[in-house]
Amino acid sequence: MPLYHFITNWFFQAPIERVWEELIHVADWPSWWASWKRVVIHGSASEVQVGSMVEHEVRGSVLYTLRFRTVVTALEPPKLLTIASSGDLVGVGTFVLEPFNDGTAVTYRWDVRLSNPVLDFLGRLPFARTLMECNHDTVMEEGYRGLKKRLEGKGDDSSAPGIR
Repeated sequence: MPLYHFITNWFFQAPIERVWEELIHVADWPSWWASWKRVVIHGSASEVQVGSMVEHEVRGSVLYTLRFRTVVTALEPPKLLTIASSGDLVGVGTFVLEPFNDGTAVTYRWDVRLSNPVLDFLGRLPFARTLMECNHDTVMEEGYRGLKKRLEGKGDDSSAPGIR
């Protein structure tokens, strides 16, 4: 049963196809998403497809590196990407892309739990849960800023509407 239910909303002044291309090229994430330390795609495809397996190493503001594997379970270009996660994070994530106001709205739902029993226990304590949720928000904000710069050619514009 997932312990965390995250919903992140991003908005980009870019066509849906362009945003989709960036999201499915997971191997490039570390180049624009600073928390993504390592990505290994298993198989020969350069972009993800149903059944693709990807290993991730992510380190946010909490001094702990999460190592997890994702498998693509659903893919509907250019609007839906669903993954199942195992390893340090166990659960399901879904990116939904929609054209909106001459750009693209992205909603990411991430329902996960921590497989490490100590971290799972700590995550049930209010202060630690808040810390882990803030860490998630920081990682997602970092991803938003990096992808916004890549898509729109703009620097850090985190004060602009676009992430919730």
